[in-house]
Amino acid sequence: MAEVSKLRVETGALSVEVEDELGQVIGAFSFNPADSNILKRYGAVVDFFNGVSFDEAMPEQEQIAAMNKLADDIAGQFDYLLGAGVAEGLFKQCGPLTVTKNGDFFFEQVLEGVGALIESVTKKRLDKKLAKIKKATEKYEK
Repeated sequence: MAEVSKLRVETGALSVEVEDELGQVIGAFSFNPADSNILKRYGAVVDFFNGVSFDEAMPEQEQIAAMNKLADDIAGQFDYLLGAGVAEGLFKQCGPLTVTKNGDFFFEQVLEGVGALIESVTKKRLDKKLAKIKKATEKYEK
């Protein structure tokens, strides 16, 4: 039998708990907000959502089927953005098309929150890296 080796690497992944307005955890997912490809995926997901349209003139049964398909498509977009399998935990207690108090869909709030996490974590990590570079090159500035 062949010898098996393991390689454990630091990816920068974060575990994120989603809480409702009462502070109760309603979902969770893990992802790397500083992944070098996440901005490309985030842009593609936003483009997908910007292209979604809904024909309110169709019969009620077709509307229900279309809404169910859209909910599945939204889950697929979050799996693409954050990593396969996250939608199940993310939308377990609150479906993506749930309308919140402010009139937004639940998935919109999650997407905006993910965008804010990407921005803040990436900035913090880049600032830390730039500080290290500056410290390492300070002696050569004179």
